[in-house]
Amino acid sequence: MKQKNEMNRLESDINNDLDEQAVAWFIRLRADNVSREEKASFLIWLNQADLHRETFNEISKLWGDTDLLQALGETAQKHNIAPPKKTLSINFIVPLAMAACLVISLLFGNELVILMQGDYSTKVGERRTVYFDDGSTAMLNTDSSIAVSMDGSQRRVELLKGEVYFEVKPDPNRPFIVQASHSTTRVLGTRFFVHEKSESDEVKVVSGRVEVIDRRTLKQPLVLHDGEAVSVNAAGLGETRLLNSALTTSWVNGFLVFENASLESVISQIRRYRTGVVIYKDNTLRELKINGRINLRESNDMLKVLGKNLSVNMTYLTDWLVIVG
Repeated sequence: MKQKNEMNRLESDINNDLDEQAVAWFIRLRADNVSREEKASFLIWLNQADLHRETFNEISKLWGDTDLLQALGETAQKHNIAPPKKTLSINFIVPLAMAACLVISLLFGNELVILMQGDYSTKVGERRTVYFDDGSTAMLNTDSSIAVSMDGSQRRVELLKGEVYFEVKPDPNRPFIVQASHSTTRVLGTRFFVHEKSESDEVKVVSGRVEVIDRRTLKQPLVLHDGEAVSVNAAGLGETRLLNSALTTSWVNGFLVFENASLESVISQIRRYRTGVVIYKDNTLRELKINGRINLRESNDMLKVLGKNLSVNMTYLTDWLVIVG
């Protein structure tokens, strides 16, 4: 009897691990930046055992995503990444393991570079204020990193990732320069934000005056004044616009403040402060307009607070995966 109980427990542990693997694959495949190498690895995992396929099918059906496997299979055939149906030989497994290591290095290599270069960093959900010797300060938002050089005739900060709010002490003899992926911002004394996004930089001025240059073309700088913002991407400098939403700047005071904002835009902001994925089961909720504020100190419970206040159903499969609607 004892041996039978041990076998049942072992089988249960294996099934639990398999469920976690299936959920992890489900989450990754929903991401916008999933690579063909990851799709190939998923298909190999899927074909390892019938139980893998059955478990993943159950996860998919839970959210009405029964077409996901078919669509993924069609993509695999189109790009010639589907694995053979026969049992994998050792001659295939070894190169596959090497390819997997390469994929991991590509996925996490940039994070390693940032870790090595950054002088100050924050984790997901964390904020941090850095005080410089010249009296200036930099507040790092969630999942951000900067490299700092305050020696010589210039004060220079490189934004490696994320978003930072700067309060710069005036010094006409030593300009303060912030460099991001697409932009270089030059100031003498002001309060402003620089946010490095996936495909663009965003500069927002609270007060004062800054000059923003497109790093690629180095054309005439754009001058921003109080309450103005601009985005810079691979195509160059965008049009100057007014800061008309507290949602993008209120994090400095420890809150996310939203006025007549869509539920989708608010959840997009919340996702910056917590790990995991949010899926909309009811897409009509995306445009639901809401007002209010959420305390950033409750980053792990922000979605729960939002759902409770709005009476919107939010289902947690795990802390990583939340279903809205």
